[in-house]
Amino acid sequence: MEHWTTEDLPVPDQFGYWRDAICDAFTPLFPRRPAAHATASSPGGMTGWVRAAPVGSIRLAEIASEPQLHLHGRSEVARTTEDVTFVNLVLEGTCVGRQAGRTCVVNAGDFALFDATRPFGLDYRSTWRVLSMKVPNGMLTPLITDSDGRTAVSFSPTNASAHVASAAMSAVWQRADRMERADVLATNSALLTLIASAAGSSENERTCDSRSLRAEMRAAINAYVAEQIRCGSVPAEQTARRFSISVRKLHQLYEETELSYARTVMKSRVEACAADLDSATRPTSMSTLAARWGFADLSHLNRVFRTQKGCLPSEYLSRRITSASS
Repeated sequence: MEHWTTEDLPVPDQFGYWRDAICDAFTPLFPRRPAAHATASSPGGMTGWVRAAPVGSIRLAEIASEPQLHLHGRSEVARTTEDVTFVNLVLEGTCVGRQAGRTCVVNAGDFALFDATRPFGLDYRSTWRVLSMKVPNGMLTPLITDSDGRTAVSFSPTNASAHVASAAMSAVWQRADRMERADVLATNSALLTLIASAAGSSENERTCDSRSLRAEMRAAINAYVAEQIRCGSVPAEQTARRFSISVRKLHQLYEETELSYARTVMKSRVEACAADLDSATRPTSMSTLAARWGFADLSHLNRVFRTQKGCLPSEYLSRRITSASS
C-alpha cells in the first residue's frame, strides 16, 4: 500500500508536497485553501495524508486533510490521461461537489460520482476524510442508466442500495492490499454492481432486483468475515453492527443459501487453515493451526476440516508435500 503524509515535512514544504501527492493518488487537481487557513505565518502549511492501493483495475485511496477546494478545470482535464470516474465516499466532514451544472452536498456516509474527463470541483469546508475509488469508465458507466446525469449527485445511506454500496466499499478497502486475484475479480464485479444499482436509481428510487442486492451484500459480508477471522471471533452482533443491520436481518440474508452465517464463518476458518497449509515450508503444528484460526481444540479442527475437505489437515499437508516433491 502506498502512503504519503505531510506530517514529517517542514511547514513551508507541506502544501507543495500535498498538491503533488494528492494528484498522484487522485487525478490532476488544483488545490486551493480558504483564506482563513492560509496564514502569513505558515503560507505553505497543510496537514494531510493519503493511503492508496490498487484492487485489480480499480484504485482505492483514503485521503484526509484540512478545509480546501479542489478544482479539476479545463487545464486539469487536458492533463488527465485516464478515462475514469471517481466514487467518493465521505467518511468525515462535508463536501460540496459540482459538475455539469449540478451541485451536491455530500455528508459523512454519503457518496457521489465525478467524471475525470469533464471539469468538476470539490469544496471541503471542514476537516475531512474520504474514501475515493477510481474506476475506468468502461467498467462502470455501461452499468448506469444516464451515467452523464448521475455525477455530482449525492447518494445517501437512506437509499438501501447506496447503504449497501458504501458498506461494501469500506469492507473492500480494509483488505485491499491482501486480496487474491480470484477474490479481486469477484469483488470488483459485485462492488460495481452495487454502485450502479444506487447511482442508477431515480430520486424516487427505482425498483431493483432484491435477490441480486442481497447476494451482493452477502459477498461484502463474506469478505469482511474472511478478514476479521484473523483477529479472532466474528460474532453475528459485530458483523451486523459493522453493516448497520439487525442480527435478525443478517441471518435472513443467509436463509436462501446453503450455508448459514455461522457455517459461513466456519468455512472461512477452514479455508484460512488450508491456505496456511498450502504455504507451509516446514512441518506445521496442527494444534497451533487450530488455535490460530479460532477452533476450540485440535479435535474440533479435525472434525470440521474433514467435513469440508474430506481429509484431516495433517493428511491435507502430507498430500501437498508429496505433490510438490513429485
